[in-house]
Amino acid sequence: MFDGEEPEEEATEEEREAFAETWNRREIKDCPDLLQLARSALQSRTLQVHYRSKYRELISFSNASFYANGLSVPVRHPDETIRRIKPIEVLRSDGIYKSQTNPKEASDVVEYLSSLWEDASPPSVSVVTFNRKQADAIEDALEERAENDEAFRDALMRERERVEGGEDMGFFVKNVENVQGDERDIIVFSTTFGRNEHGVFRKSFGALGHAGGERRLNVAVTRAREKVVIVTSMPVSEISDLLTRRSGPRVSRDYLQGYLEYARTVSEGSADSGRTLLDRLVTEKSADREYESHVDDGFTKSVEKFLETSGWKPAKARDGGAFSLDFAITDPRTGLYALGVECDAPRHLLLQRARAREVWRPKVLNGAVPFIHRVSCYAWTHSGDEERQRLKDAVENALHDGGGYQ
Repeated sequence: MFDGEEPEEEATEEEREAFAETWNRREIKDCPDLLQLARSALQSRTLQVHYRSKYRELISFSNASFYANGLSVPVRHPDETIRRIKPIEVLRSDGIYKSQTNPKEASDVVEYLSSLWEDASPPSVSVVTFNRKQADAIEDALEERAENDEAFRDALMRERERVEGGEDMGFFVKNVENVQGDERDIIVFSTTFGRNEHGVFRKSFGALGHAGGERRLNVAVTRAREKVVIVTSMPVSEISDLLTRRSGPRVSRDYLQGYLEYARTVSEGSADSGRTLLDRLVTEKSADREYESHVDDGFTKSVEKFLETSGWKPAKARDGGAFSLDFAITDPRTGLYALGVECDAPRHLLLQRARAREVWRPKVLNGAVPFIHRVSCYAWTHSGDEERQRLKDAVENALHDGGGYQ
């Protein structure tokens, strides 16, 4: 019987090796997941740049809650564009939770997929549920719809076999514990839980309610490239007391409530409320924030005032990441940012090398903001007219033609 006691000093080499092998086997067996095992055996490195999400709102909750806002995210869009596109959309189903399933949510998920697949070239999509039985219920609802709707049946078969660039992008329905590594353009969530037939909402959320459930939530809500759709019956205000107290999240259900409330703010276009909530969810400070590019000093305020008096409305686009900008100018024709303005060179841990700062960063940024202009503090002070004219020309050229890095 193995009791975990170290071998005696007089133990043979064979006995010591046998102890070590048995200990390692037990350590692996008793470890709750591979991530925890890796943490105990391997050197830890923190994720620094996030590329997957087309809209930063798809990663903002995880960035605040799990990465102390230490992720640098290159994409950014004006609030008005986000209100129009809704990269996170909440669809209230308010179905009855019975026998660990929610039939109304299953039906609503199928209805959403049917509408999406009316397009001949739809985005890739998959469904994530909050327990296994709901995944089965949705599969049953899909098959029932397919039996009676030929067009839906053809679309379902086509999407299950979907391949893009040699990579499997097929439609699936999985529960929240089994989606690590998957990516799709759209992820549809069925949050499953809700009030029972007596109107009672029980705070039991399966894997998401147990210790470590917040890690599963983090993985699940970051699978989408373009959009998250949440079909839900959960009374968000009753999940936890996070929203009514001053402290940050402590247990798994706090994170669940925080995410669903953040999703609501994005879905309803309440950008300021969403940002306020995210600030509350940051429970530790990232060391990278020591490298935040600029504060609102006299220089940046002077640049902002010049832009405003010239007839433009500069939006602050500063988040402390490697792709932070002091200001951004929106193109009224597209509703997207046409120009990013940075006051002097950015300072960030990832940008200490000139190549990262002057080559890699602008190349990545140009995918989201087509024109970047740098204002020199020295020139602004010592040859102000020329530097102001450079900035004015940069804005006008960006709005007229689009551009590059200047």
